[in-house]
Amino acid sequence: MPDKKLSGRGLTSLLCASGLAVMGVSGLVAYLMPHGRIAYWTDWRFLSLSKTQWDNIHIISSLLFLAAAGIHLYFNWKPFLNYLKGKAAQMRGRKKELWISLAALLLVVAAGVKPFPPLSWLLDFNAYLKAVWVQDPAYEPPFGHAEELKLSVFAKKVGIPLPQALAVLEAKGVQDARPEATVLDIARRNQLSPMELFALIQPLQKVVQVKAPAGRGYSAQEVEELFAGSGVGNKTLEGVAQAAGQAPQAIKARLEAAGIVMGHQDTLKGAADKNGLATPLELLKVMLVEGYKPKR
Repeated sequence: MPDKKLSGRGLTSLLCASGLAVMGVSGLVAYLMPHGRIAYWTDWRFLSLSKTQWDNIHIISSLLFLAAAGIHLYFNWKPFLNYLKGKAAQMRGRKKELWISLAALLLVVAAGVKPFPPLSWLLDFNAYLKAVWVQDPAYEPPFGHAEELKLSVFAKKVGIPLPQALAVLEAKGVQDARPEATVLDIARRNQLSPMELFALIQPLQKVVQVKAPAGRGYSAQEVEELFAGSGVGNKTLEGVAQAAGQAPQAIKARLEAAGIVMGHQDTLKGAADKNGLATPLELLKVMLVEGYKPKR
């Protein structure tokens, strides 16, 4: 006859195992998913779950595992101490294995703090996988957390007249497009991603066309005043050259002098991340200000 009494040790063991399993799966998904700004802007999902939901699962399962492990240790404290004593006795003659395992642990922690080969290759591959998701410059949001802004604020920041934006969205059949609603809420109500919603009104966007001051180049302050908040982060090298009235060859020369690599299809946002710059605006200053030293 089966024992109907609840086993605390058995329950905590199962909780540890299940927490570890879910934590491992969600950790693998986190390794493969795109960068946050891309995931939020495209409303990325895996198995119908968003990035935020996978992050929540990973956090909760990690806490579940730690709590269950603590309870399990409480129930098995004496056997655990005996186990450690037994292992300590066994390791007396195996100091080499002990030092190797400790060195491996320290290397893993050190590689996390300051990556170095070959462990850094795992992080490089992670960066490569995340970059693969960006199939087009449109996958980059015009600025960080753009999807969280109210439509009225978003339209103002990207240079789109709100009345015209509302008219276009209504003509396209977008429901409940209210100025006080966030871009993400409007998109989800209409089974769109924020990126797809923006694409509907992007033709209304005012193109930034700023010519360099006569007879001289830009200063860092002028770059901030003229381009900050203009959505220039989505532009490629050629787009920046056209918007700023600069020769592409001159911009390339400044990038090379600063040791910055930027491909023809790279956006300012993507290239700034790739080169470890603080913001896309820092990269823009390198491109337009002679001899500028960017913040990293």
